Amino acid sequence: MLPLKRIRKLFRRLAHQLTWPTMFLLVLAQAITAYLLFVLAGESALTDHPMDFIYYNMVVVSTVGFGDFSPTTEMGKAIVAFVQIPSGLIVFASFIGKATQLFINLARKNMNGTSNFYHFNDHILLLGWDTSSTEQIIQLILGDKKRQKRKILLCVTEQMNNPFPDNSEVFFVRLRSFSDNEELNRIALSNAKRIIIDGKSDDETLSIALCISTYTNTDANISAHFFDKTKADLLKVHCPQIECSIDSSAQMMVRSMQDPGSSQVTKHLLSTLTGATLYCVQAPELTKAVEFELLFNQFKSKYAMLVIAFSHFKNGDAMILNPSPDALINSGDYLHYIANERITVDEINWDDFS
Repeated sequence: MLPLKRIRKLFRRLAHQLTWPTMFLLVLAQAITAYLLFVLAGESALTDHPMDFIYYNMVVVSTVGFGDFSPTTEMGKAIVAFVQIPSGLIVFASFIGKATQLFINLARKNMNGTSNFYHFNDHILLLGWDTSSTEQIIQLILGDKKRQKRKILLCVTEQMNNPFPDNSEVFFVRLRSFSDNEELNRIALSNAKRIIIDGKSDDETLSIALCISTYTNTDANISAHFFDKTKADLLKVHCPQIECSIDSSAQMMVRSMQDPGSSQVTKHLLSTLTGATLYCVQAPELTKAVEFELLFNQFKSKYAMLVIAFSHFKNGDAMILNPSPDALINSGDYLHYIANERITVDEINWDDFS
């Protein structure tokens, strides 16, 4: 057993040291050497058709041995016994070891967050880790049945492993800092389409938001969560394009006291996991402005959408809630509605309003 263990260690060390180009050269060299020797031995059945030889060589070196091809001359049999099988086994074992090491490295990088995601595009970035909210955020994102299948990239600076190793829709990366340009390029920050900033504290959320503000895609939807309104107001001064959500637990308690059941209404409106919830759609280029009453009635009767507000701005600034019937909806306005599932802009016949 001792020599066998040494051989295994030798193969593992060889696979670790060989580069992929060198590995493929070894595979090619083994096949060419065996082919030329069989030509010299007159094994025409093995060499007349290159694809037959490639198939035969792979069957031999992988020790499968179907037996449908085999040498017929004494010299051919000697080549198999003393050259093809020994050299093939070494190359094949080294190739398997190299491939195994590749998958192990990929799995390790996925766990410790050292992978490079510079090639990502139109993805969702979740910046920051909070044990009480991050998992719920991901569940709510994935709960949207008609969401675009954007990749979700969880970015943290904590010394931790991937908390979602079995979730194929969530990728994990551990950064040195959110202010490091090289690290921001590693997560393709400038290509992200959606960004959620949710630090462990308001100070961390504010710091992350300020760090990334100059590197993000101008079309990206960016939202940051705060408990302290003053921190949110400070961020809005420097980064007006970022939508800030404020913890509303106190307001919700008072509302539930004054109007029983309000907390349940809010819970359903904000959750994509059960029943009707709150969505947003942007009006396309319209031939003319549309009165809210007409749009409200058409959306309700044809699409079961209950429009409750609209805004001229993506981040919801100057939101008009429960608009008057004669309020005008213009091209590019953001319509906020309640529905059982998301209705995309392409599913609406906007010619009804022309």
